Amino acid sequence: MIQKSVYKNEKIKVLSRLNNFTDDNLEYSLVEGQNKSLFATIFAIYIKDLFNYNFSKEEKNFYKNYFNEIQDRNNGFFYDPNYLKTDNPIYDKKTMQLTTFILSAFNILGIEPLYEIRHNLKDQKTLNKYLNNVGVRDGKLGSGNFAMFAGILISDDKLNSKSNILDYWFQYHDSNYNKLNGVWTAGIQTFSQWSYQNALHQLMIYEYWEKDFKNTNQLIDIIIKNVDKNGTFSLLPGGGACCDYDAIHILNVYGIKKKYRENEIMSIFNKTYKHLLNMSNQGFCENNYVQNLSLSKDFSKFYNRNFISTIFRIREFLQSKRQNFKHHPHWSKEPISLNKEDLWSIWFRLLVISEIESVTIEYTDWKFQHYPGLGILKKQK
Repeated sequence: MIQKSVYKNEKIKVLSRLNNFTDDNLEYSLVEGQNKSLFATIFAIYIKDLFNYNFSKEEKNFYKNYFNEIQDRNNGFFYDPNYLKTDNPIYDKKTMQLTTFILSAFNILGIEPLYEIRHNLKDQKTLNKYLNNVGVRDGKLGSGNFAMFAGILISDDKLNSKSNILDYWFQYHDSNYNKLNGVWTAGIQTFSQWSYQNALHQLMIYEYWEKDFKNTNQLIDIIIKNVDKNGTFSLLPGGGACCDYDAIHILNVYGIKKKYRENEIMSIFNKTYKHLLNMSNQGFCENNYVQNLSLSKDFSKFYNRNFISTIFRIREFLQSKRQNFKHHPHWSKEPISLNKEDLWSIWFRLLVISEIESVTIEYTDWKFQHYPGLGILKKQK
């Protein structure tokens, strides 16, 4: 059982480790030794904010110029200068990610963008067409990301009293879900890790606006069937930064807070927490557990109560082993080792620890974000 928060110890340790990713405490690299990047700098801001870091006037002024310099004056989107610029940014994942991540960072720093973001999702017809085109209705993997990006942009419009088509976004999602799992993932992935990994993105918008999501119990049941012996939820034994956060957040917001399978979830949380603290000793990363596994000797660690999920895990392990246990995050120019500490994993691993502490020992010093998207945690009414 969790007795005491690690907030103070992790704050000292992690903020010190951040120095390995920067030489000026302003711009950061994703992993130690890589070139500095926009995404890594954003993640560093998020990590500092989680620990209630007080950004100085000079830092805020630097970031205001740093990010606004890459904003397009015509459409308002933020473009990575090292990436090919697209004429239709709402269909480009990297541009949508960068733009919405920067809006969250601006909310933390108290900064406004120079130009209005002209996304052209102006009415129900154009919004529904966009959501159809990115594959939400068909349950396409990755469609959740684009649906969340659109939700963030039109949420920002509503927050700034520019327009209000957000009700159409909710109407669409309430009408177009897979009845087998209650969310927006279909096909063979219906009951797999992909179900909640995809759905988490839309659910962040539901959570921010405190909209009721009626299929919570279905999704909780699927997640619990996908947990492994370490309390992790990824395609690889030992977890992954994204899948573990997605699962824990949903179990917290729609399981514990709604008092559904609460005792089981609390037991899982204790395992997850222990696993992540063990990882913290070497540095938060995507996965530092799977490298020592053998399929023949450790088969039980691949198995869970979901047969399809188990098959996916075995396939992912064999593929990852062939790639020398490396992965290629969307914001990295090159593949990185699963067990190499990176800023994205640091942020997501800390979010999981902070959420678990918020319900197991009701620790409240962690600072969650207040802007629509990843990193929020709405308090129960």
